[in-house]
Amino acid sequence: MKKLIFILFVVFFSSCSKNIYVMYQANSERTGKVVIIPSSSTPSTTVTLNDNIMVKRKYVKSVTINNVPEGEAKINYVSDNSSYKEMLNQEMSVNVISGKETTKLVQVPPRSNGYWVYSGVGLAALLVILFVW
Repeated sequence: MKKLIFILFVVFFSSCSKNIYVMYQANSERTGKVVIIPSSSTPSTTVTLNDNIMVKRKYVKSVTINNVPEGEAKINYVSDNSSYKEMLNQEMSVNVISGKETTKLVQVPPRSNGYWVYSGVGLAALLVILFVW
């Protein structure tokens, strides 16, 4: 029984973040690739490129957008999660070059004190269940 509870706890709190690949458009002439990499995985993430939604409320490890027309593009990276000290809403511009890959890094804010309290209580509950119960 203790092993089952431990396994369920690990599965519930483990990372399910993904490397996401999307296409901006079907036409691939005179286009490039934009790769967005956050400093750590971000839950409930929405990414827009030139006000078009590319990713909506996903747990993100990275986002690769293919077939982006060359020229200036505007990216908005938002994580709607209360576990950060401040809201993650980063706007950036990128100059896309045909046939090239452009990488943008997103600095993720540190976790809030509430997040660490919540995590500590969860860990303490797990330890009590495993060793006392």
